[in-house]
Amino acid sequence: MDGQDTAVTQETAQALLERWDVRGLRLVLAALTVADADTCDHLCMAVDDVCLRSEEDLERLAGLCSALASDADAAIREEAGHLRRRARGHR
Repeated sequence: MDGQDTAVTQETAQALLERWDVRGLRLVLAALTVADADTCDHLCMAVDDVCLRSEEDLERLAGLCSALASDADAAIREEAGHLRRRARGHR
């Protein structure tokens, strides 16, 4: 993460999310666990821009979050749960 240039953070997060795989989402969730408020906003915008565009995207995101619900890292599990609940709110 680049604390001086959150656009880089957002673009990187979008690229990771566009992979639509557990590894990409896990990296974004890991960044969320340590992000300051401004960076968190940009990471959340990346999630919105990539993952909350359609019903199909919401279903794909829910599947990835489910896979991360059993991650070894408790912080990742928690972020995955938050994101899954947030995605449900968009339906």
